[in-house]
This record gives sequence, structure tokens and C-alpha cells, in this order.
Amino acid sequence: MLKLETILNENAHIFDTLARYWRQITGGALLLLAADGSILRPLTDTSPLPKTRLEVQPDESLQISSTLQLVSTPLRRDKTHYGYLIGKNTTERNLALLQWMAEVFLDRVENEQALQGMTDELISAWDQLDLVYRMSQTFAREPNLIDALTSILNEIISVVKVENGFIRLFLDDQAVYVTAGRRTLPKFIFQPEFAEELLAMGPTILFNTQEKFRQLRPDLPVNILNLLGITINIADDTSALLGLMNHMRHNFSAGDVKLVTAISEQIGAIINNFKLQQEIIVQERVQRELEIAAEIQESLLPLSIPDVSGVSIDVSNLPAYEVGGDCYDFFRVAEHQLVIVVGDVAGKGVPAAMFTSLARTMLKVEAAHNQEPHIILKRVNEALYQDLWQAELFITAFIATFDSRHNVLLYANAGHVPGIIYHTQSKTSRLLKATSLPFGLSGYDYKTTQYVPLAPGDLLILFTDGISEAQNPQNELFGLQRIQRLVHQHADKSPAILKQIILKSVAEFRQTAMYVDDVTLVVVKFTLENVKSQPLEAQTVLKKIPFEYAADLAALADISQCVTAACRSLENLPADSKRDDFIYLVELAVSEICTNMIEHAYANHTGNITGQISLTDVGVQIDIYDQGISFNPNAVPPPISDPMDPTEGGYGLHIVRQIMDVAEYQANTAQGNHWRLVKYMPT
Repeated sequence: MLKLETILNENAHIFDTLARYWRQITGGALLLLAADGSILRPLTDTSPLPKTRLEVQPDESLQISSTLQLVSTPLRRDKTHYGYLIGKNTTERNLALLQWMAEVFLDRVENEQALQGMTDELISAWDQLDLVYRMSQTFAREPNLIDALTSILNEIISVVKVENGFIRLFLDDQAVYVTAGRRTLPKFIFQPEFAEELLAMGPTILFNTQEKFRQLRPDLPVNILNLLGITINIADDTSALLGLMNHMRHNFSAGDVKLVTAISEQIGAIINNFKLQQEIIVQERVQRELEIAAEIQESLLPLSIPDVSGVSIDVSNLPAYEVGGDCYDFFRVAEHQLVIVVGDVAGKGVPAAMFTSLARTMLKVEAAHNQEPHIILKRVNEALYQDLWQAELFITAFIATFDSRHNVLLYANAGHVPGIIYHTQSKTSRLLKATSLPFGLSGYDYKTTQYVPLAPGDLLILFTDGISEAQNPQNELFGLQRIQRLVHQHADKSPAILKQIILKSVAEFRQTAMYVDDVTLVVVKFTLENVKSQPLEAQTVLKKIPFEYAADLAALADISQCVTAACRSLENLPADSKRDDFIYLVELAVSEICTNMIEHAYANHTGNITGQISLTDVGVQIDIYDQGISFNPNAVPPPISDPMDPTEGGYGLHIVRQIMDVAEYQANTAQGNHWRLVKYMPT
């Protein structure tokens, strides 16, 4: 129970307001007495009040001499008696008013105390959160446990508002004391039996009065007023003790106990973490680091592969004895686009695993902006370069975007081992080599995103150097050629089976040699369920229109007119706006291809453009040939989407691939360089 003196210290304004109203109404003074009859607030009348004429009775009533013009009423709420309210120079006729003012005073005090209690609780909660945050910052900043605990203890003293504090703990079987505060702690604090006595008293030890404290310590110095102690449980079955002495404002409250208890749990966690770190350093430093790295690495692996039509994927990740920084991920950035990432940090243990986590997160964030692969790699390198350089690490990464709407693979390779693309129709494969340096190396430069047109059954094989650089007992490397041969031999297999075949071959090659690096293998088969492409022989050909024109820009109008007329004669072509759009897009694609032939294949020299327009029951196929210089369309950069690098280039071929269902190029055929364009009729 709070005494009236304490209540008045914080709520004097309430009494003063009532006293002014009392004087206005009665003309007399209003006094406030404590439960023992002592005057607490004669603010409105300083004339002496004979104390001998006031007598507190055993039943807590107040006996007043009849010679005094006083009326009184007790200040009582429930079973708590606080004191008395007295009206001076008045009569019994104002007693009812006095009783009403007593109720008003207690109501206002209770409301103020409730509001103050909520405010104190909010402040306490904020102080606790702020203190816990600063504790975590302190521990992160201070690698030395004693220095960290000293800083934390000073923070606790400041927040709880006490004069002194101490923490007793055991390190290496020795009792260690951490102290802080304004005064020198008494000697008994450092006596082993005192700490043992406190620990035996329970998790919370509270002495809010000297009398109670002296029951434990008869020799208690007069300047020690109160103490709050909290037991801290430590993982090694020892107990630490947090002690705070001499609250500077009042006794320790329930809020103080709650706050310090929560803080002690954090201190226990800090001590446990420190001891665990010491144990790791002393007993199993290298092994534990590898275990932590393995846990981090495992947590980075995706739990599932996004469901995107037109693609089938299987993946395997085998950590080596010395954990490296391999990672892989899959994420959709649009309904028809799947991003595939394989990366490798050149390092071991926790640092490599942490950088793997950073790189994976940044790749995912940049890919979410639907940017081209080379832009994604460029942005990630810009973000990580400085940290990687300081850590003397670098990261390789291969990123590919599968576009199921246009059946194309876009990729960029930051110094990673080459991927393998296998084309089932031609039964050929090629290496998807690096298009830039790895992350973290100076002089970073890049090629723009590379395009790979896809057909049903094509395969993409991505892996880390744990496969290509696997060694046998003779120190020979497994190599890229062996992987390519396996892909050619088993291209008809499912991704799961092909994956197992490659892994089994690597294991047989290694024989008894140990894995020295992680093994990551991603096998992708492009099923392209949405593709309607089929050989011309499998379609019903309604009409064939051969053509031949001079390789001259002046002939483009005639070529366009020929294509437009042929498309207009297609049966079953819708009569609405879709018809006009279909004809326009086919004519645009042919014009772009012929323009490229004139300007690049023939380089504005004389020559002919020949070909055939085949009208079928499902659309139109246009075969165009030139006898000029061949080229690799996959080496033509796509349109630049990086606003920081607005170089022009690649728009023509990009447009053709976007608007045609099939756009395939073969160099140096029997009839010359060949473009095959297919557009299916809209449904």
C-alpha cells in the first residue's frame, strides 16, 4: 500500500484544486492529514492547528475537540485507510460536501495512478526493448565477455536507476565478478558464502528494506538501502548472479523485477554463447565451423522447384567433407518465366556460406525486377565487390531465364564452369561459356545476355566444379568432355535418370579419391508443352509460293507485298482484328530478316534472296535463304534494358523472336544460310 505522503508527492495538484473550491464555497481552509493525524497539506491555511486537540482513535476515526470549528471525513477506499480530509472554520452542514470532495480526491488519485502505471509500464517496456537491443549491439561490438558484461551492466544501472550492480559468474572454474556503479561495493559482496546464500534463496531475491536485508547480513552498511538479485541459469549447470543495489527513486517495484528478470535471460544467453564459442575454439574449432557452414548451406537450398509448364528439372547437391559455397535456386519472376541459378563461392567454411547466402538473396531480388541475366549479374557484382575484395573471395554464378512463352533460354555466366545445352533435333551440344568475370574480381566486364532458341527435348546441364574437376587416384580430371558424352548418350532419358547416370559416372571415376569440393548438378529438360511446332511434312500444306528478289533495300516493298498477299489467302484466318495483326506481324518479321540479309549477309553487295511461303492448315511457314556471310544469331546481343548502359543493338532479331512462334537459323546449308519462320493462326 502506498502511503498518503507518497501519493501526495505525485498528486498534490489534485488536492490544491479541491482546496481552492472549498475556500470559494465555505470560506474556510481544507487540510490533508496522514493516517497518524500529522498534517500533510495545510497549503491554504498556515495558521497552527493544535495537535493535542486531534486524536486518532483505535478504530481509525478522528476525535476533534468541540472548541474547534472543524469537520472531518476519512480517506478510505475498500479496506485501505489513507488519512483524513478536514475542513477548517466550518460546521457540520458542510460535511456532505467534504465527504464528496474526499471521494473525488481518491477517484482522481486512483485514475492518475492508473494512468501513471500504464505510462510507467509502456516506458518500462520500451526501456526493456531498447536495453535488449543495446545489449545485443554491445555483445556484437565487444568480443571480450568481461568488457561486454561491464558495458551491459552500466546500461542496466542507467535504465533501472540504481547506484551499483554486479554480476558473478564462473569462467574456467573460477569465480569472476563484473562490477559497475557510483560506489565501491562492500566487501561481503565478494564473499563466496554470500553469493551461495543468495543463490539458495531462489531465482528472485528482493530486499526492499534495510531491516529485512539485515536478517541475512547483520553487518549491513548503513548506506546499503535495498537489493534486487536474479539468478542466471547457465548451460553448463552453473549459476550466475545479477545484483542491483540502492534504487535511487524508491523501492524496487514489480516492474523492475520483471525487467531485470528479462535482462538476466539475455545475459544468460550471452554468457552461454560466449562459453559455446570458447568450447568451439578450444575443442573442435575447425570441425564445428564446417558443421555451421553445412547448416547454413543446407538452409539456402530451395524446398521445392516452382511449377512452370514446358520444363522438367531434377537437382542434386552433395556437400564435401570440407564444406564450400555451392548454391542453386529456382524462382518464378512471371507466369511464363523461370530463373535458374547455380553459384559457387571460392572458399570454405562459414565465410563462404555467408557470402553464398548474400549472393543468393541479391540474385533473387534483382531477378524479381524481371531484368536480363547479364544485368542481374552486373548489379550483384556492384553490391558485393567491396566485401568480396576485402575477404579475398570471389563468386562464380550461372543464371538462366527460361521463357516458356517464346521457348527461349536467356543466360549469362559470371566466370562459372560452362553449362551444356543439348539440341535434340540436331543431336548437337555446345558449352555455354563465361560471359563475364566472377563477382569480386577487379576489371569486371560483361557480354550482354545470350539467347538460345529451344525445341522440345532440348537439355540444359548446369553444375559446379565439384563434377568437372573431380579427380581420380591418378589426379586426372573428370572434365567437360566426359559430361558432354554422357549427355549425348542418354539425352532421351528423364532429368532424374540422367542426373543419376552423371553422378554414378563421377563416383566410378573417382574410385577411392575423396571429394574435396561440393557437387551440385542441375538437369533441365525442355518439354515445351505449349509448343505447336511440327515439321512441315506433318502439316497439311495448302499452297507453296516460291519467291526470289534482289538483295536490295528497294525490293523490301515487293517482298512485303508478296508476304501480305500470301497471308490474306490463308483459309480459316479470323476475319476480325486478329487477321490484320497476324498479317502485320508476319510481314514485319520477314522485313526484319530480309533487311539483316541485305545489310549484313551481303553487306550491301549484290546477291539474291530466295525462299518459299508455305500456307498450311495451322498457319504459315516462310523459308528464306541467302548466299552471303553466315553468323551466329545467339551471339547477337538482345535489346539493352540496363538504363545505365543505353547502347543500341539487337532489336531486329529480338522482335522476330518475340512475334513469331518459331524463328530458327541454320548457316551454310545446301541452299545457303537458312531462316525458318513459323506463325500459327490465332485461335
